[in-house]
Amino acid sequence: MYDNVKSLRLIKESANLTVVTAMISTEGEVLDFRQNVRAQGRVENWMNDVLNEMRRANRYETKRAIFDYGTDLEIARPDWLMKYQCMVGLGGSQVWWTAEVEEAFNQAQNYGNLRAMKDFLAKQNHQIEELVLKVRSNLSLNDRKKFKAIATIDVHARDIIEAFVRDNILDAGEFSWESQLRFYWLKSYDNLYVVQCTGTFEYGYEYLGLNSRLVITPLTDRIYLTITQALLMNLGGAPAGPAGTGKTETTKDLAKAMALLCVVTNCGEGMDFRAVGTILSGLSQCGAWGCFDEFNRIDISVLSVISTQLQTIRNALIRKLERFVFEGSEIKIDRKVGIFVTMNPGYAGRTELPESVKALFRPVTCIKPDLELICLISLFSDGFLTAKVLAKKMTVLYALAQEQLSKQCHYDWGLRSLNSVLRMAGVMRRVSEDLPEAVVLMRVLRDMNFPKFIFEDVPLFLGLIKDLFPGVDCPRIGYPDFNAAVRHCLVNEGYILLPDQEDKVVQMYETMMTRHSTMLVGPTGGGKTVVINTLIKAQTYMGLPTKCITLNPKACTVIELYGYLDPDTRDWVDGLFSNIFREMNKPVEREV
Repeated sequence: MYDNVKSLRLIKESANLTVVTAMISTEGEVLDFRQNVRAQGRVENWMNDVLNEMRRANRYETKRAIFDYGTDLEIARPDWLMKYQCMVGLGGSQVWWTAEVEEAFNQAQNYGNLRAMKDFLAKQNHQIEELVLKVRSNLSLNDRKKFKAIATIDVHARDIIEAFVRDNILDAGEFSWESQLRFYWLKSYDNLYVVQCTGTFEYGYEYLGLNSRLVITPLTDRIYLTITQALLMNLGGAPAGPAGTGKTETTKDLAKAMALLCVVTNCGEGMDFRAVGTILSGLSQCGAWGCFDEFNRIDISVLSVISTQLQTIRNALIRKLERFVFEGSEIKIDRKVGIFVTMNPGYAGRTELPESVKALFRPVTCIKPDLELICLISLFSDGFLTAKVLAKKMTVLYALAQEQLSKQCHYDWGLRSLNSVLRMAGVMRRVSEDLPEAVVLMRVLRDMNFPKFIFEDVPLFLGLIKDLFPGVDCPRIGYPDFNAAVRHCLVNEGYILLPDQEDKVVQMYETMMTRHSTMLVGPTGGGKTVVINTLIKAQTYMGLPTKCITLNPKACTVIELYGYLDPDTRDWVDGLFSNIFREMNKPVEREV
């Protein structure tokens, strides 16, 4: 229903009246409402009031932040950002950045001040230094997340100005400026708008909490441009390319930039046109974006019906209707709606899209993300001062490993693997502030990749790390209590203590701290089950009771395993795995 809202703050005003006073994000950030919403009557009615109040409160905060920044010239930018929610600070920053760039263009054009852009670049560099110092200071977890998101966008904004200075761009009418996402508070409408080329879009005011932002590269910019121009023509966007190139994440990030809700749906062979129709109907009514992941896995006969549904929505947008008939019932339409599909062409089980569907989407190709730039900005926003050198070492290591190590189907040297290493590097940077940055990164690269290597590849990988980080030696992080528990459990079960096996249990423990699903790969009799069981027993022995349920997915069909959509009632019927997962995630009822 919302992008990132965990709970509402409810206050009981009287015996029969409860009011909603604020929204709380998953991370614990609070958006206070300007007017309390009465939580009584039908739930769908008062939740609509909550939705409207969220947008009203968010708009007011954004307007206040923009005004404050322009009037209180004494306040330092990090202190100004501390006063507001993450997305409000980001929105305000981007409005002022757009205004200051255009002022630099104005100075160059009308007053002959050709140094205006260089001066603004110096100011940007100073602001980024302030942010990095703030990130490195003693901040709360939420404030650090906020500054990291703002630093990520700031670095991209600085890079754009650097390109203007390098290419001597002095006119606001140049394509290199027109093609950027620009934010304007238009006084005539008293509202915030996002502009790119010929497209002008109303800001959505969807409360996003402390959602992190994507590193924006030149490729990301081109994808943004294609999508915004497609929306201008009431079309959808269709990013295509191999797995892990950022198709879905880029679509989600553009929605975040425009403060819109983006609902991602994983498509499969079991989806019928009614299921897709229900989603499309909901998206049209609430003005959210829908991203259908791996759209070309849907059966070809279903795709042709979906094309008719999409065409109906497009016709309503073209004719600027407020209400239209969709799948037999009249519904309202919000003009902010956007439909996107992502595809992995050439993979098994994928179908070629029919021409009727292709005509409704603008294609975008995502081939190879700029890994070095992504590493550089991620490390920089985490407070690494030597980010440029470290980013180069990191990408070179991954490129060499891909070329020189054996080809195993479970090895991944792409963006997903790199991202988890970058996230862990940020955490380790804060935990071990006394260590040099190169040592922190080397340790994370080694410890996070080490568990997945087959025996023959271990010395090769360690050799590559030694070459790239010469003279840097760092012992592995120890877990004395956990290691002692592992040894106790192995001896108890009658196993001979082997350092390699003990180390594998520790590796599994570390992997599960950073990934939400783990795969154990190895030959029969290699000790996979022993490692899992030892980890369970060691955690239980340490006072963390761990429960394990074993399934054999080969013994049942996909429907039996995951569940299915009942064609008559349109209700979801849980399968074996879904049932177990729901049961395990039920909140524990505490005795009062």
